Amino acid sequence: MQEFSTTICAVRQTLHYAGVLAAMLWLASCSGLSTLTPAMLEEAEAKWKTLKPSDYRLVVAMKGDRVELGEFDVTVEGGAVTALKRNGTAVSLSAGQDYSMEGLFRIIHLEMDLAKNPVLLGAQPGYSVYLMGRFDSRTGGLLHYRRAVGGISNSIDIEVLSFETTGSGK
Repeated sequence: MQEFSTTICAVRQTLHYAGVLAAMLWLASCSGLSTLTPAMLEEAEAKWKTLKPSDYRLVVAMKGDRVELGEFDVTVEGGAVTALKRNGTAVSLSAGQDYSMEGLFRIIHLEMDLAKNPVLLGAQPGYSVYLMGRFDSRTGGLLHYRRAVGGISNSIDIEVLSFETTGSGK
């Protein structure tokens, strides 16, 4: 009897993995997001560093299973964040948490590091973290990033809602 139960659990877990993978592939194909690889991120970031304007404004939406919904309005002048609003309210600027394009790249690098050990994101042993992204083909700037953790509700979704160059541009 024990052997039969173990077999059923193994089949159920295998089917669950297959279901999670199928759902992730379906989500990626419907959203226009691609599986995020280190090479993809490096290419986008290198392009951004070459073409980035010194003055710009962007609005970023962030949501997730364990993240409070937030819309960040970021103003960058001379390459530095000069204003940051969260859901319409001014936020004091703190290093590394500025939600500029550079800040978004930092977040994704941290996410990629965490994804190497899915347990750190709450996954049970054997489950994976799925990272997906889309970048502007011309500038390399982030358009959309999504993380999903297999077997647990711990997703995050970051989308650049608007981006405009301001001032003198580059």
